Parts: sequence; structure tokens; C-alpha cells
Amino acid sequence: MNKKKFYIYRREARKGSQAYSPKPHSAPHYEGRYIEGMEEWASWYCINKKDDGTYEAELDEAWDEGSHYGGGTITVDIPKEWFELSYDDFLKHVVTLAAASHYGFTADDLKQKKGLKEFFGYDK
Repeated sequence: MNKKKFYIYRREARKGSQAYSPKPHSAPHYEGRYIEGMEEWASWYCINKKDDGTYEAELDEAWDEGSHYGGGTITVDIPKEWFELSYDDFLKHVVTLAAASHYGFTADDLKQKKGLKEFFGYDK
């Protein structure tokens, strides 16, 4: 299945890039309890539009495990019924998916992304 990706954030993005953010998008690491002094972070956060016209939120999370990074990619479908909401309310719901709010993403962050409203089909 092919997917069109709209990147909200990429940790490696350079200033001026669509996927750049001055925010670190990190949080204290949690494994049943918070591990003091250990951080985890979002490597990227994007929205995917699938071939069938549905959407999903995707976030890749990582943390340092010594000689390598741990983590994984979280992918969650965006419920169709959410598209009946106003764009502002829709974005407030979207950031609750794929741990986006855990890493500091807000509806206002998404609202700032040029072209995202159109990507979601809210420009009609």
C-alpha cells in the first residue's frame, strides 16, 4: 500500500524546512516508572494518506540504550468521524494519537504547518 506522507516534524530537519521545529519534542523516559535523567524523543511525526483515502498518524520514538537506540514507530488510524469536526477541533483530537501530545505536539503546532489543512481535505 502506498502512502502520501506529510511531515510535521523530523528531528534531523534544518531550520527553514517544513519539518523543522525549535521545540525538542522529548520527554522523560518511562518504563513502568520514569527513569531519572533518561530522555526519549520523537524522531519524526507525520500524517499519512493511504491509497484508500483514509489517514493515519505516525510517530517514531527513540531513546538511548547504550550502544544503540531503542524505540519504535507508532501508527494509528485517524477515525473517519473526526473529519466531521471543525478543523481546530479535528487537530485537537489528532494530537492525542500516536503519543504526539506526550512529545509536546499541540494542535497549534499542526495549525502552523502550511499545506496540512489542504492535505487533510479541509480546503474544500
